[in-house]
Amino acid sequence: MGALRIGGTWRTTAGVEAVWAVLIDLPSWPAWWPAIREVELLAGSPDEPEAARMTFDTPSPLRPLTVGTTITDLTAPTRLIAASHDGPIGGDARFDLFETDEATAVRFDLHLQVRSRLLRPIEHILARASSGGGKQRLAKAGDDLAELAGGEPLEHDL
Repeated sequence: MGALRIGGTWRTTAGVEAVWAVLIDLPSWPAWWPAIREVELLAGSPDEPEAARMTFDTPSPLRPLTVGTTITDLTAPTRLIAASHDGPIGGDARFDLFETDEATAVRFDLHLQVRSRLLRPIEHILARASSGGGKQRLAKAGDDLAELAGGEPLEHDL
Protein backbone atom coordinates (compact mmCIF):
# COMPACT_ATOMS: atom_id res chain seq x y z
CA MET A 1 0.00 0.00 0.00
CA GLY A 2 1.18 3.49 -0.73
CA ALA A 3 0.73 6.35 1.64
CA LEU A 4 -2.82 6.93 2.83
CA ARG A 5 -4.17 10.44 2.98
CA ILE A 6 -7.01 11.50 5.27
CA GLY A 7 -8.18 15.06 5.15
CA GLY A 8 -11.07 17.39 5.63
CA THR A 9 -12.28 20.48 7.41
CA TRP A 10 -14.06 20.77 10.74
CA ARG A 11 -16.10 23.91 11.47
CA THR A 12 -17.30 25.42 14.75
CA THR A 13 -18.80 28.57 16.20
CA ALA A 14 -15.97 28.64 18.79
CA GLY A 15 -13.30 31.30 18.32
CA VAL A 16 -9.96 30.42 16.80
CA GLU A 17 -8.08 30.93 20.11
CA ALA A 18 -10.43 28.53 21.94
CA VAL A 19 -10.08 25.89 19.22
CA TRP A 20 -6.30 26.36 19.23
CA ALA A 21 -6.18 25.81 23.01
CA VAL A 22 -7.92 22.43 22.63
CA LEU A 23 -5.88 21.42 19.57
CA ILE A 24 -2.48 21.98 21.16
CA ASP A 25 -3.49 20.25 24.42
CA LEU A 26 -2.33 16.87 23.11
CA PRO A 27 -3.26 14.91 26.27
CA SER A 28 -6.89 16.03 25.72
CA TRP A 29 -7.09 14.47 22.23
CA PRO A 30 -8.74 11.23 23.45
CA ALA A 31 -11.63 13.37 24.77
CA TRP A 32 -12.47 14.58 21.27
CA TRP A 33 -10.84 12.22 18.76
CA PRO A 34 -12.38 8.71 18.99
CA ALA A 35 -9.44 7.05 17.18
CA ILE A 36 -7.02 8.05 19.95
CA ARG A 37 -7.12 6.18 23.26
CA GLU A 38 -4.28 7.90 25.14
CA VAL A 39 -1.66 10.65 24.71
CA GLU A 40 1.37 10.99 26.94
CA LEU A 41 3.24 14.31 26.65
CA LEU A 42 6.97 13.48 26.42
CA ALA A 43 8.47 16.96 26.00
CA GLY A 44 7.33 20.54 26.20
CA SER A 45 4.33 21.84 28.08
CA PRO A 46 0.57 21.55 27.49
CA ASP A 47 0.53 24.95 25.77
CA GLU A 48 3.76 24.33 23.82
CA PRO A 49 4.01 20.58 23.16
CA GLU A 50 7.18 19.21 21.57
CA ALA A 51 6.72 15.43 21.60
CA ALA A 52 4.12 12.87 22.62
CA ARG A 53 3.36 9.16 22.57
CA MET A 54 -0.08 8.42 21.09
CA THR A 55 -1.95 5.16 21.55
CA PHE A 56 -4.64 4.54 18.96
CA ASP A 57 -7.89 2.66 19.45
CA THR A 58 -7.38 -0.12 16.92
CA PRO A 59 -9.13 -3.48 16.60
CA SER A 60 -7.61 -6.64 18.05
CA PRO A 61 -5.02 -8.08 17.59
CA LEU A 62 -3.32 -4.78 16.82
CA ARG A 63 -3.64 -3.31 20.31
CA PRO A 64 -1.94 -1.32 21.52
CA LEU A 65 -0.87 0.66 18.44
CA THR A 66 1.47 3.31 19.79
CA VAL A 67 3.30 5.98 17.81
CA GLY A 68 5.87 8.54 18.93
CA THR A 69 5.12 12.01 17.59
CA THR A 70 7.25 15.13 17.34
CA ILE A 71 5.78 18.60 16.82
CA THR A 72 7.67 20.11 13.87
CA ASP A 73 5.77 23.39 13.54
CA LEU A 74 3.70 25.20 16.15
CA THR A 75 2.55 28.60 14.86
CA ALA A 76 -0.09 29.95 17.24
CA PRO A 77 -2.98 30.06 16.57
CA THR A 78 -2.93 28.93 12.96
CA ARG A 79 -0.78 25.85 12.35
CA LEU A 80 0.25 22.61 14.06
CA ILE A 81 2.38 20.07 12.19
CA ALA A 82 3.49 16.79 13.72
CA ALA A 83 5.54 13.87 12.41
CA SER A 84 5.77 10.28 13.57
CA HIS A 85 9.29 9.52 14.79
CA ASP A 86 8.80 5.91 15.86
CA GLY A 87 6.22 3.16 15.85
CA PRO A 88 4.67 0.94 13.20
CA ILE A 89 3.00 3.84 11.35
CA GLY A 90 4.95 6.66 9.78
CA GLY A 91 3.64 9.92 8.51
CA ASP A 92 2.71 13.44 9.36
CA ALA A 93 -0.31 15.46 10.38
CA ARG A 94 -1.05 19.08 9.57
CA PHE A 95 -3.78 21.22 11.15
CA ASP A 96 -4.44 24.73 9.82
CA LEU A 97 -6.91 27.02 11.62
CA PHE A 98 -8.60 29.97 9.98
CA GLU A 99 -11.63 32.15 10.57
CA THR A 100 -14.47 32.81 8.17
CA ASP A 101 -17.39 35.20 8.68
CA GLU A 102 -19.42 32.64 10.62
CA ALA A 103 -16.96 30.00 11.81
CA THR A 104 -13.54 28.83 12.81
CA ALA A 105 -12.36 26.11 10.47
CA VAL A 106 -9.73 23.46 11.11
CA ARG A 107 -8.33 21.94 7.94
CA PHE A 108 -6.61 18.63 8.71
CA ASP A 109 -4.38 16.59 6.44
CA LEU A 110 -2.92 13.27 7.61
CA HIS A 111 -0.44 11.20 5.60
CA LEU A 112 0.07 7.69 6.98
CA GLN A 113 2.07 4.67 5.92
CA VAL A 114 2.73 1.30 7.54
CA ARG A 115 6.46 0.99 8.21
CA SER A 116 6.69 -2.69 9.15
CA ARG A 117 6.05 -5.54 6.72
CA LEU A 118 4.89 -7.56 9.72
CA LEU A 119 2.03 -5.13 10.25
CA ARG A 120 0.69 -5.04 6.69
CA PRO A 121 -2.67 -6.33 8.01
CA ILE A 122 -3.40 -2.89 9.47
CA GLU A 123 -3.30 -1.24 6.04
CA HIS A 124 -6.97 -2.07 5.44
CA ILE A 125 -7.83 -0.56 8.84
CA LEU A 126 -6.09 2.67 7.90
CA ALA A 127 -7.88 2.73 4.56
CA ARG A 128 -11.26 2.59 6.33
CA ALA A 129 -10.40 5.75 8.28
CA SER A 130 -11.48 7.95 5.37
CA SER A 131 -14.69 6.16 4.37
CA GLY A 132 -17.90 4.82 5.92
CA GLY A 133 -17.56 4.45 9.67
CA GLY A 134 -14.25 6.29 9.52
CA LYS A 135 -16.02 9.41 8.26
CA GLN A 136 -18.50 9.12 11.12
CA ARG A 137 -15.60 9.01 13.59
CA LEU A 138 -14.00 12.02 11.89
CA ALA A 139 -17.30 13.91 12.11
CA LYS A 140 -17.57 13.02 15.80
CA ALA A 141 -14.02 14.29 16.33
CA GLY A 142 -14.99 17.63 14.76
CA ASP A 143 -18.18 17.83 16.85
CA ASP A 144 -16.37 17.02 20.09
CA LEU A 145 -13.51 19.43 19.30
CA ALA A 146 -16.09 22.20 18.77
CA GLU A 147 -17.84 21.45 22.05
CA LEU A 148 -14.61 21.28 24.08
CA ALA A 149 -13.68 24.66 22.60
CA GLY A 150 -17.00 26.06 23.89
CA GLY A 151 -18.73 26.27 20.52
CA GLU A 152 -21.26 24.43 18.44
CA PRO A 153 -20.23 22.15 15.61
CA LEU A 154 -21.15 23.29 12.11
CA GLU A 155 -21.14 21.34 8.85
CA HIS A 156 -17.84 19.56 8.23
CA ASP A 157 -16.23 18.68 4.89
CA LEU A 158 -14.96 15.13 5.16
